[in-house]
Amino acid sequence: MKKLLVIFAIVLALYACTENISQVIPQKEKTDYCSIKFNDRFDNPLKKGVWDSLFEYHEAVFAPVYLGDVKPEIKLIYKPELTGNRIDAVEEWEAPFEYDTERRMLKYPTDSTLLITVDTSRIIGYPMYLWEYYKTPEHRQGIMSYPVFVENTSDDTLQVGEGDVLPITIEAKGRDGQWHELYRAYIYECGTGLLDIYLAPHQIAVVAMPVCEGTFRTELRLGYCLSRDKRIYSNVFEGFINQ
Repeated sequence: MKKLLVIFAIVLALYACTENISQVIPQKEKTDYCSIKFNDRFDNPLKKGVWDSLFEYHEAVFAPVYLGDVKPEIKLIYKPELTGNRIDAVEEWEAPFEYDTERRMLKYPTDSTLLITVDTSRIIGYPMYLWEYYKTPEHRQGIMSYPVFVENTSDDTLQVGEGDVLPITIEAKGRDGQWHELYRAYIYECGTGLLDIYLAPHQIAVVAMPVCEGTFRTELRLGYCLSRDKRIYSNVFEGFINQ
């Protein structure tokens, strides 16, 4: 009788394990950003930037230089308005897509649906100023920058910015060893006529993190703003600030 009970217990345990295994959801492999080749049509010299002259009013400007699918090679576009992936917030209500519970085609990112990675292994240029005259030919500013990948890791289409910017802050460790906000996310003074920037499932945005001079070597990180008090943080990387 004891032997039968033992055998029965083993069978139940094996069945439970089989059930657990069948419920495991395969995870998407992490994107190898380093394998993505950049097609940069500009070759003007690049040099380190100066913090205060680069970001006015202590607002960091992170305009996309690419929006779209993960591909072996992507073309960098330094005129933000030409990167595509924009939709009018009003048109969302009329678009032929399945709405979520808030009747929005675009969902808001969460800390489990967006991934931010700063690639310090290579250098790109910095995009044009947001308010340059629209007829100005495309060019890249001569500021050394790290490419930053912002990936939609979900199966939903996400709103990741508006106008021509993504809401990203720059933080640095001070001499006290604590993280401090160096530059807050850029905010438009007026939102009239701004289009939403979106990423379809598993698409990426590439923005430029300028490499700047400074008097104090420390650790930096980027924070994507989910709300006033909640951020999604990038990997930590080294840089210089003035302190």
